[in-house]
Amino acid sequence: MNETEFRAYAAAEGYDAPEARSQPPGKFFDTHAHERDLIVLIQEGTFTVDYFDRKDEFGPGDMCYVAPGVDHTDQAGPEGASYLLAWR
Repeated sequence: MNETEFRAYAAAEGYDAPEARSQPPGKFFDTHAHERDLIVLIQEGTFTVDYFDRKDEFGPGDMCYVAPGVDHTDQAGPEGASYLLAWR
């Protein structure tokens, strides 16, 4: 998926306007859950989401969905990560 497709998908599905973010190499986010639906499009680098019963790794062009209320951790890969995210 590219940025244009992600923005169109987010708008069609009722998400807020996507926000650009980036994380340094190895940035780790401890266990947390979100109050709203979250979609993320990885643009550069990699990002791993650990749901404790499985780990999903995402790279450029991959879209990640995280449901509200689901405990997880996140970590940017060794080269960091740049991405777009949108909330609903």
